[in-house]
This record gives sequence, structure tokens and C-alpha cells, in this order.
Amino acid sequence: MLFSSITFLVFFLPTILVFYYAIPNKTYRNLILLIASFLFYAWGEPKFVFLMLASIVVNYSIGLKLGENSFRKRKFLLTFGILLNIAVLFIFKYLGFSCKIIDFILSTFHFKSIQVINLIMPIGISFYTFQEISYLMDVYKNPSLAQKNFLNLGLYISFFPQLIAGPIVRYHDINEQIESRKESIQSFAIGLERFIVGLSKKVLLANSYALVCDKIFDSGFTAYGTGLAWAATISYALQIYFDFSGYSDMAIGLAKMFGFDLLENFNYPYAASSITDFWRRWHISLTNFFRDYVYIPLGGNRKGKYRTILNRFIVFFTTGLWHGAAFNFIFWGLAHGALMIFERALPKTKKVFFSLIQRILTLFAVIFLWVLFRNGTADTIKIILKLFGINYSTFTGEIRNIQQDEILTFYIDCKFLILLAIGILLSFPWWRKIRLFYSNNKYISIFLTGLKYLILITLLILCYASLAANSYNPFIYFRF
Repeated sequence: MLFSSITFLVFFLPTILVFYYAIPNKTYRNLILLIASFLFYAWGEPKFVFLMLASIVVNYSIGLKLGENSFRKRKFLLTFGILLNIAVLFIFKYLGFSCKIIDFILSTFHFKSIQVINLIMPIGISFYTFQEISYLMDVYKNPSLAQKNFLNLGLYISFFPQLIAGPIVRYHDINEQIESRKESIQSFAIGLERFIVGLSKKVLLANSYALVCDKIFDSGFTAYGTGLAWAATISYALQIYFDFSGYSDMAIGLAKMFGFDLLENFNYPYAASSITDFWRRWHISLTNFFRDYVYIPLGGNRKGKYRTILNRFIVFFTTGLWHGAAFNFIFWGLAHGALMIFERALPKTKKVFFSLIQRILTLFAVIFLWVLFRNGTADTIKIILKLFGINYSTFTGEIRNIQQDEILTFYIDCKFLILLAIGILLSFPWWRKIRLFYSNNKYISIFLTGLKYLILITLLILCYASLAANSYNPFIYFRF
């Protein structure tokens, strides 16, 4: 079930809110959220609910044992628990990919081929698996965090606002909120505002960019020229940002409506001054997870220059692989790691001109790597060459489909160009300075507050209208 669906907005969410606030008891409220989370997850693939339930039972049992200070084999049990969680993730997400690699190697050396196993991947398994690992790691470090209430741990792992696409919530950040949190009208209002903003990002912006991007890129390499290649490339960069950050906004807003405070997951990544800064701003919860549970345990930057480089490559290899079982994701991650290592070797400067150049180069590097992320390894070089006016078909003899190019041009209409300009503007935090400048003026502040609510109501109406019209509504991070 998508947050950006009529089913969720009109039926599911209002029903859960009514039941939740009708009961004052915290235990029963948690039970309502747990039941709602399982119903939410079961909407798409009911059978995978049992997989998630089994994983909760197993991690609950391991956590209880890790919480016993007298237990001597705590490190062994932690390793077993982590490997078990990774094994389940591997089977559903990476087994088919691994079989293809093995089959390719065997066929290369003329051995008998093996059968490639392709399993349906449970939605959100990458996210809730990482949360289970976070729970075990936190309990290992601090046994007092072991959750003795099965329902509370179940709620942490399955909490529907962040279940299928994050942000990845680490146990020590939320364990106290599960048992003791304060709901209020003010908190609910803030959460509702955040949800509307996220919904608008997804429905009004990301979906519009997705339509143009998918129509162009999926039409075939010979169907478009340099101009349309740039339109599709920029559209995808904006789509993936507003799609994913919009979902995170909705998740944070929904959690706030139920009294939970989730950490931020995005901070204007396209305003980054470097690749390192980009990863401080993009998918922050994933970056922090790999930093704390992979990079630092490997030794971080404490074991010399070459070990630090190796550790970074391991982290970014894992980051790429986490996004998908395909070589383009691995290359995408490794490319980010290589750029980060390269820029750290450059001399530091505080000159404004060089700082601006670095920001521009960072932005273009990120955008070009999104081409690899979306289109795979086969077409990426062709598309990037085309972005610079070099037609790959010149070297291959492919015939350009001029008629198809003209048809695709119709998608670049006035509405799309306006939305493109809005998306570019909203990708940078320029408005913060305006808000800070007028915050001390009482009358202007009141006017801006009224304008904000007017805009939010308008956006919500537009979102409902767009969804009711069955507009294009894909979601990128379902597959991760």
C-alpha cells in the first residue's frame, strides 16, 4: 500500500487515527499500531507477513539472550544473529543474482549450467533487516536495552510509517518512545504539515518527472537526442530526490502524528559541497548505519591510509549492493567511494570561486551517476556521451528514429517546464534565509503563517485530485 494512494489516505489512515486516539492506554495504542502495521504490510503480499513475524520472533529470542550479562557466548550469538538476518536478506534479494554470476562463470569455462533461482523479494526487507541488526548490535553494546515485551519489539521492526522505505530507525533512537511518548495537538499538527509536504513532493513533483523520464529513457536509445537526454537525466535526478525525500517526509510526519520523533533522512543533498557532504545529506539514516555498524568496526580511518581507503570501498560496495542486486548499483556505489577518496586527496581551499566550482562539479557527478543507477551499465556510457552531443550511433551504425524523437518532445510542455523549475528551486535551501530574515517581524510572520496553511490546503486538494484521476504513480524505493 502506498502512502500516495486513495486507499491509504481515505480509508486506512483515518481509521487507524480514530482507533488510536479513542483509546488512552499506551499499551493498547501500541497494539493498535502493531496490528495496523501488519495489515499495511499484508496489503501487497500477505504471505510475507509470516516471514516478518518469524524474523521478529527470532530476533526477540536472540535479544533476550544477549541481554543476559551472565551469558558467556554473547559475541558468538551476536554474530549468529547478524548472519542469520543477512542470510534471509541474501536468499530473497541476492540469490538469483549470485546464481546468474555462477552460471556465467560455469558457462565461460564450458561447465554445466545451473538453474537460476528468482524469488519474489518481500517489500521493505532491506529496511527492516537493518533495523533488526541495529537492535542486536545495540543490545550487545548495552544489555539493558534488551526488549522483554514482544509487542514493543514487533512495533519497532514493523512500524508502518517507515516499514517499506525507511528512514532506517536504530533501536537506541526510539526504544524509549515506544514505551513512553507524549501525543499532543501541536505534535499532530506538525506531523500533518510534514505529511502534506511529503505527499506533495511525491504526487505533484516526483510523479511528473517520472512520466517524462520513463517515457524518454524507456523508448530506446535511438529515439531521442541530446536535448531530450538532458530532460530525462535532470528529471530522474529530481524524481529520485523528491520521491524518496517525499516518502521520508511522509514517514516522519505520520510518526509525529502518533507521537514518535524520527530522525531526518535528507538535508538538501544537491546543495552539497562535495561527495562526502552529499552523503551527509542523502539518505542520512543509511549513511549513519554503515558508518556505525560497518565502517567503524572495520577500523574506520584509525589503521592507516591504505586501510582507510579499503574500508571506504567496502562501505560503498555494500551501499551499492544494498540498493539492488545488479552490477550497475555496485558500480554506482564504488564510483561514489572513488570520488570521495579522490576529493580527500585534493588540497583544501576556502576561496569562494573554487568552492563554487567544487559544488558544481559535485552536482554534475551525482547527476551523471544517477544515469548509471537508473539505466544500468549497458546504456550509461551511451547516454552520457549523448549528453555532450556525441551520438553513440555514429560508431555503431544505429539509425536515429527522428519520428519518435518528435513524439517524445510533446512531453516537454509548459506544465513540465514550470514543474522542473519549481523542483530545481526547491532542491536548495534558499528559503531558510528569507524565513530567518522575516522571523523577527510580528506582522509579516503572521501573514506568512496564514499563507503557509493556505498553501498546504491547496497542495492537499491538488494531491487528492491528481490521485483520483489515476495519474502516473510509481515508487522507486519499493524495489530496495
